[in-house]
This record gives sequence, C-alpha cells and structure tokens, in this order.
Amino acid sequence: MISARIGPIGTCRHLSRTVVFNLPVWAFLLGTVMSLLPVGQLRAVPPLVDDFPYPIVLTQVSLEESGEQLVTPYPGSLVGVKQRSRLVLLQPGHEPEILLPTFFATAEADVFFDGKKLLLAGKPAADAPWNIYELDLETRTLRQITHDTRDCRYPTYQSTQYVLDAPLPWFQITFFRELTEEKSPLTGTPVSALFSCRMDGSHFRRLTVNHSPDLPGTLLPDGRIVFPSFRSSYPQNPEMRLDLFAVNTDGTDPANFLPGIGARYKLMPTVIPRGLLGKLVFIENDELTADGAGQMACVDLRRPLRTYQRLTEDRTWLYHSPCALPDGRLLVSRRPRNGGASFALGVFDLETRKWTPLFDDPRYHDLFARPVSPRPLPDGRSSGVDDTASRGTLYCLSVYDNDLGEKGFPKGSIKKLRVLQAITDPKITGGRYPRLPFRVLGEIPIYPDGSFQVEVPSDVPLSLQLIDERGLNVRTSGWFWVKGGIHQGCIGCHEDPERVPFNRMADALWEDRPRIEPSASMAVPDFVHDIWPVIQRSCLNCHTPQQKKPWLAPSADPAHPGPVSASPAYSYTQLVRSAGSPSAVPAADAAAVYVVPGAARLSPLVWHVVSKNLAKPWDGEWPSRPYKPWPHDAGVQPLSQSDVQLIIQWIDTGAVYDRQHPFEIP
Repeated sequence: MISARIGPIGTCRHLSRTVVFNLPVWAFLLGTVMSLLPVGQLRAVPPLVDDFPYPIVLTQVSLEESGEQLVTPYPGSLVGVKQRSRLVLLQPGHEPEILLPTFFATAEADVFFDGKKLLLAGKPAADAPWNIYELDLETRTLRQITHDTRDCRYPTYQSTQYVLDAPLPWFQITFFRELTEEKSPLTGTPVSALFSCRMDGSHFRRLTVNHSPDLPGTLLPDGRIVFPSFRSSYPQNPEMRLDLFAVNTDGTDPANFLPGIGARYKLMPTVIPRGLLGKLVFIENDELTADGAGQMACVDLRRPLRTYQRLTEDRTWLYHSPCALPDGRLLVSRRPRNGGASFALGVFDLETRKWTPLFDDPRYHDLFARPVSPRPLPDGRSSGVDDTASRGTLYCLSVYDNDLGEKGFPKGSIKKLRVLQAITDPKITGGRYPRLPFRVLGEIPIYPDGSFQVEVPSDVPLSLQLIDERGLNVRTSGWFWVKGGIHQGCIGCHEDPERVPFNRMADALWEDRPRIEPSASMAVPDFVHDIWPVIQRSCLNCHTPQQKKPWLAPSADPAHPGPVSASPAYSYTQLVRSAGSPSAVPAADAAAVYVVPGAARLSPLVWHVVSKNLAKPWDGEWPSRPYKPWPHDAGVQPLSQSDVQLIIQWIDTGAVYDRQHPFEIP
C-alpha cells in the first residue's frame, strides 16, 4: 500500500501534514528533484511550462535496459517489450512519485471520469501475468479486477452499460489481450483483440474478432470505441495497413472509421471532447516504425470523412501516445526521428502547432501520459448480445447502394452472396495469396431489390462476396464479425456513410432468413480433382518448355518438348507462383500473374479462356492490363462453358490445391 495520497493542485500531503506552496509548481519540483535521485531515480529537465494546472500520471520504460528504441510486435504499445516499466505520478507541489513500487512492473494508466481513480496494468512479480487493477487516489486502496493467467494490458474505462432486465446500469472496462492460439497470416504474429469485463471482473467478453491484431483504442463521446486494426485490401492493394475502426462497447457493429483517409498506418487515437466540435487525434505514418511513433493528424468528430488534416510535418521528431488535456491541448511524447535520445513528454498546442517540453528523464522513455483530472462522461450504451448464442443475423437493404456511381453494377446483375470465414489456426502458414486463408461457409440468393438477410456464425471473422450472373465475384467486403443473438445490418455495399437510406421495406425481410451453421463448409472446386483434368485435357499440349508460357509441365529434354513429367503440383505452382504481389506487377508484365486467389475477374488465366479482360471499372488500373486471348489455331478447341465456370469458381473460392488438405501448398 502506498503511504502518500494526492491532494489539491498546489498542495503536498504526507500522512497528516499539509504544506501549501505559493511558489510556481515546477519551482518546487526543480528544488527537490536532486534530493530525490537516490530514491526514485527521477530527473526533470528545466521545464518551459510554469504552473502546469494538472497532475499527470505517465509510464516510464528504462532506457538502460532497452537501448534507444522500443521494439514491439504491436506498434504503439509496450506489449512484448522485455524491459520493465513503472507508473510515475507528477503532482503539482509534490515530488515525482513512483506508484506501486513493490510491483515488478506497472504501466498504461487510465483515469476515471471523476479524476479520483486510476485503472492500470500491473505485474506483481517477474513470473506473474499482467492483470488489471484499480487504484483509489484518495484512499490509496488497490483492487485487482482481472485474475487471468494470460496478460491483460492497456485498460480503459468504458461508460455505463445497461440491458432491459437490469435494475441499474454499470461501468465496464476495455483491455487488450494477445491470443497465442490464433496466428495472423497477415502479420505473422499472434492475433490480439479487445476484451471487456465489469468492474468486479465478471462478464468477461471478447469485443473484437479479427483475422489480425487489433490494438488498444480510446472511447468516443458517443460511447463507441475507436481502435487500430491491421487490414489488407487484397487483391486491389495487398499491402498491410493499420486502419481506425469503431465498435460499440459490447462488440457490435464494427465499422471502418476513416476508410482510405490519411497515412497507411494510423494508431494511438485520443479524443479532444468538445461536443459536436470535438476532434479525434491520432499518430500516423506511411512507414511503420518499431515503436509506432509518427506524425500527428486529426479529424472532426462531426464529419470525420471530410475534415482530415495533418497536425505535424516534422522531419526531425516523431510523436507517440497523445492524450487530450481539459483545456484542449495535448500531452504527447516525442523522440528524434533518427534515435539518439529517449521519448520526452511535452504539451502540443493545436492552434500554434507547437510542442513545448514539460518533463524528461533522459534515462527513461516517458510515455502514455494522462492528466489526473475530471473529464466528460461519454454516452452510455445498451446491449442485446447473447454470449451463449452461436449465431447472429446479418442483413443488407440493397447491394446496389454503393460508392461506385455510374461505374457500378446494374440492378439485377448480382445473383448470390457468398459468405467466407477467415482461418487463424497457427498451424496454417502462408506462402501465397490469399494471405488470409478462408473457408467458404455457404451461398444465399440476393433478392431483386438487392437485399438479403442470413443467419451466420457469431464471433468469427467473416467476409462477403457478391456473385454476378456469370458466376464472378465482382466485389468483396472487408472482414467483420457478428455477435451472438444480434441483428446487424448495413445499408449497401460500401455506400456513402454520410447518407441516409430511402424508407422502404426490403424484399428479404418478407421471408424467413436462411441459416448458415457454425460448422458449415461449402464444397468448393480444388486443383487436384477439378482443375487439373481440365489442364491435362486442354492446356498441356501447348504450355510446355520451348512453347507458350506459363509452362505447366517440365520436359526431360528441351530439344524435344512435351509433358514428359507432368504433375498437378508443378502446374499449380506455375499458375499461382506470382500471386503474392499482384498489384505490384507492372502492366507490361501482367502475364506473370496468372491466378489471383479470391478474384477470378482479376486473373489473366480467366481473361485468357474467355478472351476478355474481366476487371471492373472500380478495380484501379487492372482494366488496362493486357491479356492473351484464346488461340484460334486449327485443332485448338475452346473450353466448354462448364469448364470456364469451374475455373472461375475455383479461383474466387481461394484457388485451393487439394480440398482434403485445403491449407497445404505444394
């Protein structure tokens, strides 16, 4: 238990003795800091901000143990950083104080809305897991909330939660956990997710269900959580990104908060609450640094899709872990871009765009600073999630309501909806696209007005494909999830999020919704059993060495080309070998990519057999890529329509080699 307790600004309290200081706050700190070095090992540079009006709690990470740079598999966090960290309280009129000094490590404090309690991650002993604790700053009572055997990190307070059959609402917390039993094919690291529980540790719930890591976020004034999430827009843009997503505090209605806006990597969001004029500030970068540091940017909460602006364009410094002060300024740490010094804490003024140093101990990284002061209570949230349910309902008003304009697909052209589930089994490794292995759960019809509804498995990563009259997947959704017992819907297919839909009754709602069971898995074509016979029958005579590429069979004697040792494994690798970076291949060399798993319309193999580039106007530069039409030579017969449909379905459902071993690659 800690003996000292926090007092009012300008007051220092030790046990029963109270001293009031009339000197500037930092004059007191400068006068006492040297005498504290043997005990706390804290040092402050001469600050340029006098009479700072708020106590501050921050996390320090030893520079002596870590070197100059922090390295973590989860950017913007300290997860995986092996050196110890500690929480330090900077109180006006009080010497810097190490909180919970008997703990092996502490980090990542959040302040309750009344400014009187701290939520923190703590590790009591070297061999103990990280868990979540709450510290009452007035009584110095410490209470453990989670009792997990796995690390729980980055706790934040939620606003109130309520359900119809509960007498009163209650507060909850959000925290971050790594899931070693799930591996992301996108990042190569374990999947991580956000979880919640009540203040007594009960009602443990996973909030985010992604195929890749989700990182710690912040609470919006409307009660939702904004958090960074690793994503990829394969195949149009296979590069990994960090997007900011929003989700309700019960894990429902995940949505991309800033789609296609800002730099490639966006993380460490914080809110400056000002009602409708509030802002979301975040760190962003086009190159991901080892510690997640970058430049600062912001959007208005009222119209986030139209108000993006960069706050810093600094070639000398990189910024980390911003947090709003009550007066609208930001606490934010920064370090030199090229290293050479630790993170120092300062105050950033959004009007002048200037950073002023506030506190620095050169032997520590000073990060994740929070003002210890009251802050507005965000809106409460209701919940209808049934954690025991294995399914939820997904619906859409019209897939024809989209962002494609005149380039979009005409009404009546979309016939089916295909439902996919991402696979995160750590035994499955990548090596080719899709980077995100998936299985096909099933297909349902699309109604003439473009609507659908379907029951789908809950708490698994899902994606949707729209299938046209030719059997082509013409558009694929991003990955999302549905919570148990919830009816979750969308207006359209990438529709304008600032528009309101027409008030009409969707056709799909007049009939019973189809159901896809959690154990469902639709039989799909594979290469060994379905495509290889077509290759043998129609392709091997021409596609061998000394003849046309791709060479689908090797030859024992180059002088006498022929399918001497043809095998499905060899043919498969020749077709799919270049699919790992489809959009990176120059148009002039586009023939080097033959199969784009998950996108038959972008696969030159399909273009070849139908003698047409099938890319859509919304596919970027793909429609301009050259293709080789099917030859009209004597003796060369075109593929049957059934063979063409088989190839299209094989590619759109993942270009599996052998369905008996769907995630093994030859």
